[in-house]
Amino acid sequence: MKNLFIVFCLMFAVNAYAQIQSVTLQASGLTCSMCSRAIYKSLQKVPSVGKIQEDIEHSSYHIRFSDPAKISLENLKKAVLDAGFSVAWMEVKVLVKNEEIASDSSLKFNGLVFQFVDIPKQMLNGEHSLLILDKDFILEKDRKKYPGSFEANKAEGIFHVTLLKS
Repeated sequence: MKNLFIVFCLMFAVNAYAQIQSVTLQASGLTCSMCSRAIYKSLQKVPSVGKIQEDIEHSSYHIRFSDPAKISLENLKKAVLDAGFSVAWMEVKVLVKNEEIASDSSLKFNGLVFQFVDIPKQMLNGEHSLLILDKDFILEKDRKKYPGSFEANKAEGIFHVTLLKS
């Protein structure tokens, strides 16, 4: 049944005029600047990562890509885990041109499918921030604020997201 749902989502995911602009993530479990440096170095090894701006005070990393066609959110998460930490949250900035969305609708960005959760029907135009709700992309306590149980489908590149207020 789950596979049938995934196929259904992919069939109706709109291949929008949309691109991922950047990703910002916050890591948890850091205690010092050496921890922050370990994550920074691990993120630098991820293919397609171009420029990383780190904010040591907030344990966050703003990432721009050298090759947007090869963006892998799973690889970014894995880089943080490989450094010995976890992802507290991951936000994806996307550029969208006149796309209508609602809960349970999907849009495709750079080969990844984003399934919207807990949002009213609306039209998107311009730059918007999406918060990933899947396990290991947001802390469990924050994930519980949204209805449903979310698990990223790695093989299909499907992620559950909500729209952050601009």
